[in-house]
Amino acid sequence: MRLLLLLLTLCAAWAQAPSDFAGRPVYDQTLASLTAERIPSWLKLSGEFRTRVEGRTGFNYQPGNNDAYALFRNRLNVELLPANWLDFYVQGQDSRAPGVDTGRPLTTFKDAFDLRQAYLRLGKAKGLVRVTVGRQLLSYGAQRLIGPLDWTNTSRSWDAVKLEIGTSDAKVDLFASSVVVIDPAHPDHHHDGFNIHGAYGSFKRLVPRATVEPYLLWKTGRVSIWTAGLRVAAMPGTPGLHGFDYQAEFAKQWGTLGTLSHSAAAGYAIAGYSTGKRAWTPHLSAEFSHASGDPNPGSGTHRTFDQLLPTNHLFYGISDPVGWQNMNMARVGADVKPHKRLQVGADYRELWLDSARDALYNVAGGAAVKPLAGNTARHIGGEADLSATWAVSSQWRLGAGFGHLTAGRFLKENSKGSGQTFPYLFAQYSY
Repeated sequence: MRLLLLLLTLCAAWAQAPSDFAGRPVYDQTLASLTAERIPSWLKLSGEFRTRVEGRTGFNYQPGNNDAYALFRNRLNVELLPANWLDFYVQGQDSRAPGVDTGRPLTTFKDAFDLRQAYLRLGKAKGLVRVTVGRQLLSYGAQRLIGPLDWTNTSRSWDAVKLEIGTSDAKVDLFASSVVVIDPAHPDHHHDGFNIHGAYGSFKRLVPRATVEPYLLWKTGRVSIWTAGLRVAAMPGTPGLHGFDYQAEFAKQWGTLGTLSHSAAAGYAIAGYSTGKRAWTPHLSAEFSHASGDPNPGSGTHRTFDQLLPTNHLFYGISDPVGWQNMNMARVGADVKPHKRLQVGADYRELWLDSARDALYNVAGGAAVKPLAGNTARHIGGEADLSATWAVSSQWRLGAGFGHLTAGRFLKENSKGSGQTFPYLFAQYSY
């Protein structure tokens, strides 16, 4: 109710605001510009509205299992900065999904009037030590193990304590966290048995022109799984690499999963090259990703890599066919900028299982397709993707994408055998 009242108050202020700010219409302004003369400088207001229309054919790889729907998400941010070392931040979120079938996993689609973030941060923005306590976002590395999953309509947050030590050149984060469970019918709560604690480092001077990120993560609760890893990245546009860029990461896991011991590994390598800085000159890239599966289920040692809590949509295809578990992927892609505000991308992926005796796991980590007895097929399929994003202004972004997965032998022999097609259109306004 309080969030609703605040939204109504802001709408009233918006309606009374002048229709021109620095030559821009009111619909292309921010809350900060509209309320600059009405609120004190230590109170900051902002927000974001996103709508996306999407459809999918072949849900669960079943022919005719199709759906199309709209997604609406609105966020309102309130930040109090009474001192340069003290920051209070609250973010409310309202997520709705008209038209989606009731049989779909609604926790990724809808969650009306909820609290996404609410934290207190102590320490200067560029100070050597900062402490953040409360509901917050965690995002590390490429987000293949820990990320907010902002592609979904509800996204993800954590109740956590985080200690940041160091500078932008050399830094270590220490944190203890429990992921927040999205439940539209009840207040959000912690996920029993799914806590992640760890240390994540970022060092920019150990390797010339690259960032080195060592980490150690511990998943606790009903399991005890340790993940130690190292990521090295020189991103596109890095000076001195003559157009080349690269990323590589390797993670090793050990621990216990109930009565089973756990031993698994995953990694990836990406190489890229930018052919120039002019319009239409592409950035080319190639990638190989791997995550171990279990070749001997029931042996007493669990060998399927645990992907923890990632943002998988960024990596394995628009149609989200797999997670980073029991998989191998080879990808080639190209990105071009016909205009400084327009980004267009195209990718092709081949996907197959690491172990034919283990399941195909979806982006959430669940077993999407279990192999039948005696299965030897490993080829999941090939996916072709196209996407485009247009930054209309500093506040508005428009985009579209299309992905199609052609079913491979594993899907044909162990499921209904349908491929998947996934188109979408979106508009986003940061206010």
